[in-house]
Formats: sequence, structure tokens, C-alpha cells
Amino acid sequence: MDTDGAGVVQLTNGAWERVPAWSPDGHRITFSSNRDGDYDIYVMNADGSGVAQLTNNAAPDGTPDWSPDGRRIVFTSGQREDAEIYVMNADGSGVIQLTNNSVSDWHPEWSPDGRRIAFVSDRDGDAEIYVMTVDGSRVIQLTNNSAREQGPAWSPGGSKIAFESDRDGDRDIYMMNADGSGVIQLTNNFVQDGSPAWSPDGRRIVFGSDRDGDFDIYVMDAPR
Repeated sequence: MDTDGAGVVQLTNGAWERVPAWSPDGHRITFSSNRDGDYDIYVMNADGSGVAQLTNNAAPDGTPDWSPDGRRIVFTSGQREDAEIYVMNADGSGVIQLTNNSVSDWHPEWSPDGRRIAFVSDRDGDAEIYVMTVDGSRVIQLTNNSAREQGPAWSPGGSKIAFESDRDGDRDIYMMNADGSGVIQLTNNFVQDGSPAWSPDGRRIVFGSDRDGDFDIYVMDAPR
């Protein structure tokens, strides 16, 4: 759709298609789909044509995100009890496992400089946000509390990370510095706000909310 919500165009039809991510050049979209019976990663042209399947296995694959140079895709694979993070070339070849433990790691998000990947893990007992280098090493925990912190989204400059958290009793949007400091709450109400994403110029944040009774898409200004 256009940035004002007009001009909505349907790109896929017939299965559950989830978590789309634009390629850096804006020409392609990667997404997760269960069109072959379980969730795998696909890619298509920005107009919905040219769909290609990138993964094909018995485990569910989801939450894909592009590297800044458009050459690789990071994604989650595995059952909920032990999901892990993998990376592959943009054509589906060269799959490499980045995390490997007995807990779940999911929702990877590539940093704008291409050097780090933010992700969610329950390795300390609940969902928290972590960051690692692109080879899976040097893991650093950014959030640490009894709440569930999910959906990390890097600002275009890489200095901030927006995320969702239920630390105040319901799900709201927060923002922190890339090192986990300076947490700011951006939404504050008794509904569920989640899945933040930045505009390319870093001036706005789009997110999902059920504040009108069902989930819709909203946009707000980002703190300057």
C-alpha cells in the first residue's frame, strides 16, 4: 500500500503468507508461506510475480530478513521448543546455522551496517532481545527483566532498536540504544501494540495494534 494507507494491492493468494521483508533494492520481497503444507521461506518480485521457494524441509521456517547488501537472508527454523537462527544465500543455497542450543532463538533482524544480527531468545527463561555478530559469535544480551521483549527492529542508522514488550502489563512499543541502554516507552495504553518497523528515513515507526478492536496497521513519529 501507499504510505498513507491508500492503493492496497494483494500480492499473494491461497495460503498463509507471513512476515514479508523488502530487499534493500526494493525489487523483491521475502516471506514465509505454508503453501506446500508447512512454513518455508519464499521470495517474489515486488509486484507478486516470480515466486521462488528458498527452503524446503519438515521444520517450519519463518521471520526472514535480508542482509544490507541483498546477498543473504537470515531466518528462523525449527519447532517452537528449539527454534534456531540460520543464514543462507539469497537463492536459498549455502545454509549455515548461527545459533545452537536447547532453547529457542528467533526473529533475527540484520543491522544496517551488516555486522550484527539482533534476535529474540528465551535462553534466560523468558523472551529477551540479544545481538550477535553475523557468524553467530559474540552474543550480547540487551534486555533483562521478567517481561517478554520481542520484535527487534534496527533504526536505519543502526543506533536505535525498536521492540515490543509487555513490561507494563500489556504489549507496547519501546525504543532503546543499540547497546540496550536508554529505554524509552513509545506507546502506552491498555491494548496490544507490536511488530514495529522504521521508515527508511528514520522519522516514523509503523506497527500493529488492536486499539480499535482488531489488529490494524498504524504509524507514529519516531523520537528525534
